[in-house]
Amino acid sequence: MEKYRTHQWNFVFDVMPALFHSQTDGFQKFIDRDGIKFLKFYWDHLGDRLPTEKRASSAGLTVEIDQINKKTRLITITLPSPKEDGDVYFIGCIPRPERRFAFVKFYTSTMYVLCRSDKADQTHRTSFGIVTPRGNYRETGVGLNPTKADFKRVIKNKLERKK
Repeated sequence: MEKYRTHQWNFVFDVMPALFHSQTDGFQKFIDRDGIKFLKFYWDHLGDRLPTEKRASSAGLTVEIDQINKKTRLITITLPSPKEDGDVYFIGCIPRPERRFAFVKFYTSTMYVLCRSDKADQTHRTSFGIVTPRGNYRETGVGLNPTKADFKRVIKNKLERKK
């Protein structure tokens, strides 16, 4: 956790990789059972560890699940409005079954994010990318309209190209 970063940034790049990438099956189970309560619990838990000026309300935090096909689901998490450069609008989680070889775990799930990017030379000042299991951000595009429909469309297009 980086105390000089916003609540939202720490949630996306610290908490979510641990919840989603490390325990994908458990994450899906709790999202299916508790939905937003599950995410708000971790949002509030993180807020208790942050300085008062960096804490934020969970107002606007929502979750939506779409079945893309028989084997693929898209879990879209909408976050509160970004306040600073690098904060995230949406998280798109594509859970896949865990694969192991001996004691080695292969990360097969993908977590996409749409970030506010003040330095982007595009109209919408956003950047789209992937969050790795270690919480690192890998940018794959810029200038996406910050709407949930456009975010989902880009993820679905990426899934179609992988087939």
